[in-house]
Amino acid sequence: MDQYDKNRNLEKHLGRMIRNMTLQRMDPILQSGSWFPAADVYETTSEIYVYIDVSGVDPDKISILAEDTALTVSGVRKYPAPEKVSCIHQLEIERAYFERKILLPKAIDVARTTSEYHHGFLVVTMPLLHRKGKLKIQIT
Repeated sequence: MDQYDKNRNLEKHLGRMIRNMTLQRMDPILQSGSWFPAADVYETTSEIYVYIDVSGVDPDKISILAEDTALTVSGVRKYPAPEKVSCIHQLEIERAYFERKILLPKAIDVARTTSEYHHGFLVVTMPLLHRKGKLKIQIT
């Protein structure tokens, strides 16, 4: 391995460490389970999109709970270990129950929330809740 490859490898590992050190990923109140899938949150003028890396998880075994300002995704990732293993040289893939709660930047329309599973990514689309109009308040 030449110096360029060593530097790229170091850069990759440092990036992973920094991503894992975000406050939300370190806050035990917002997570439970044995592993913590990575998530990206995007906002447009009309929707919030959440992408969660759930590769290896059966889509039928994923639970999604949308609330006004939070999204909770849970499930189990498992795969059978090879038979008659005599030695493990590297073990990085997390396998177990997970629960990820993501606090949303704005209120969403829970009734119109949808989800899709594409190539190991869960994509949850949540229309923003736009409260408009007037309400006359009576004095009692």
